[in-house]
Amino acid sequence: MVTLLLALPVRAQRIPFPPRFHEGQTLVYQLETGGSRSTEVLSRLTGLQAPPQESLTAFCLLQVNVAQVDRDGFRLKTYLSDKETAKDRPDAPDAAKPSSPDKLVEVFVASDGAASGIKGLDQLTPAQRYAWNAWLGRFTSTMAFPKGGVRPGQRWKIPESETSPSPIAELSWERNYQYVKRESCTPGGQHGTSERNSKSPTDSCAVIFVHAALRQKSSPKNSTPNEYKLRGLTTHGTAAGTNETVLYVSTTTGILVRATEDVQQSMDVIVALADGSNQVRYVITARSRSRVELLPDIPQDIR
Repeated sequence: MVTLLLALPVRAQRIPFPPRFHEGQTLVYQLETGGSRSTEVLSRLTGLQAPPQESLTAFCLLQVNVAQVDRDGFRLKTYLSDKETAKDRPDAPDAAKPSSPDKLVEVFVASDGAASGIKGLDQLTPAQRYAWNAWLGRFTSTMAFPKGGVRPGQRWKIPESETSPSPIAELSWERNYQYVKRESCTPGGQHGTSERNSKSPTDSCAVIFVHAALRQKSSPKNSTPNEYKLRGLTTHGTAAGTNETVLYVSTTTGILVRATEDVQQSMDVIVALADGSNQVRYVITARSRSRVELLPDIPQDIR
C-alpha cells in the first residue's frame, strides 16, 4: 500500500501532445556537435578527386522565436551564432558573448512535425547546418508521438522515409521508442539554484530512448532513384546506419529540454551511365555526436 501512495499518477507523467507553444515565445538552445564525414572516390576516370574530410564540429547558441501558431502548426524564426556562455567563459561579463553575427533561419513546422518552407539554411557553414538540422529533428520529434501522450514504460515504433537526396533509392528509418523513466531535467538530477529554475515547469522530464536503423528496400544490384534515371544514370550499392538518441522532454509542456545523439552511417555506391560505362564508386562514412540543451538562464534577447 505504501508504494501506491508514493507513486505519481500516470496522467501526471504523460507527455503532453502536441507540445504547447504560443506566439511571441522565446527559447534558447545550446548546440554542440562533433564528428566527421569522409568520401572516397574510386574511378578509372582521370581528374576525379575525393572531397576533403568534412568536419561536423560546432558550438552554437540558437535563439528560437515562435512567430506564428495556428491549428496547422507553427512558424519559427531561429537565430544561430557561434557564442560562448558564461559557464564556458568565466571572464565573460554577460550571460552570452557573441563571436559572430547571428544567422536567421526560418521554418514552418506542421502539426505532425514535418518541416517546410525553410529559408536561410544556405548561409550556414556545413557544421552549423548539421547542428541546426540535428536540433530541428530533436525539437520536432515529440510531435510524431502517439496522440494522447505516452506513459512510462510504453514502447512504440515510427517508420519514416528518408527524404534527403541520395543515390540509393527507397531508404527509410525504423525508429523504436521507449519511455524509460521520469526524472529531473537538470543534468545530475539537481535542481537549479535560481528562483527561476526552481519554479520551472521543465524540472520534471520524461526520458525517451530512441534506436533508429536505416533500412534499404531497393536491391543492391539496382538502387537507382527516379531523379538519377531521368539524368540517364544508374546506381547500385548499399547504405546503412544507426542513430542512438536520448530525449529529455518536459512532462508539463511537451517541449524538448535536452537531447544527445550518436550517429554512424555509411554508403558504398557505384554511379554509372545507363549503359554501364564511366563508373564512379563512392564510399562514404560519417560519425557524429550531438547535444542539444535548453538554457533557461540565458536572457530571452541574446542578439
